Amino acid sequence: MKTRLVLMVMLLGILSACSSFRETGVSEDGAVRQIMTEHTEEIEIPAEPERVVLFRAIDAGNASLLAGNVAGVTDVVRDTRLADEVLDEDVVYLEHGDLEALKALDPDLIITFTPDEYLFEYQDIAPTVQINYSTSAFSPFRDRLYLAHLYNLGVILNRQEEAEALGDEWLEETTRLQREVGSLTMDKKAMVLVEGPDSHYIYGRHSSFGTEAVYDVLGFQMDDPLEEVLEGGPVEVSIGDLADYEAEYVFINTRETDSGVDSKVAETMGIDEENVIMQDYDDYRLNDLISIEMQAEDIIERIKP
Repeated sequence: MKTRLVLMVMLLGILSACSSFRETGVSEDGAVRQIMTEHTEEIEIPAEPERVVLFRAIDAGNASLLAGNVAGVTDVVRDTRLADEVLDEDVVYLEHGDLEALKALDPDLIITFTPDEYLFEYQDIAPTVQINYSTSAFSPFRDRLYLAHLYNLGVILNRQEEAEALGDEWLEETTRLQREVGSLTMDKKAMVLVEGPDSHYIYGRHSSFGTEAVYDVLGFQMDDPLEEVLEGGPVEVSIGDLADYEAEYVFINTRETDSGVDSKVAETMGIDEENVIMQDYDDYRLNDLISIEMQAEDIIERIKP
């Protein structure tokens, strides 16, 4: 029995080592680092990249927090509060698939999502790291995907300690915020809706679109039957379907704030229309740490008596 237990512990240690972003080596002159990714793939990248391109929206704000040298970011970030208030004026916004514009930036490191159909083309231009949206069970902050992604980016940019410190500081800030708003959110159920082309989707915890701010940071609760339904991911619904679930607050991510959907949701769910809060689709989808803090502050202002 003891032998089996020791073997299991060793196996868990091996899985942990193989499943998390980490540095696995540095060149003799210190100019090149080798990292292991979630794909158990070793990649050589510049130790201090000077022209980084980010094709994941979540990385734009996080790279700013980590003082990364960013030359270009995904076009998804353009015209958001993050772009207006945080990103450098000279950062270039790139449309996915615009390889000529990418080459013109002369990047020395590209970070993208997986799967990305242009991966091989990127690799011809510069070292390229792919990142899953999900993360390893062994990663730091694994219960909070948004912090795990901050940490992974920190490993890639050679800012691992800074990323971990930022995550720890944010957890302390989250505790403070929950104490501040506890009477407003502790026993209140909330639902997060995202506008689709022809209908809406309900999103669960740790799914961007403000779910981090609503459930993790501010401590809103979720209706138990709804939580079970969302175990497999976001669920498409009509407004009429919302009558099956309970919530005192509904947060709707939309591109049309005056569409009238807020009054329909309020009537269907039997709640005050002021408790149906419209959120800007583009701002709330980013899910970097800066944006989540902005979202939490916005929501607090909206729910204060």
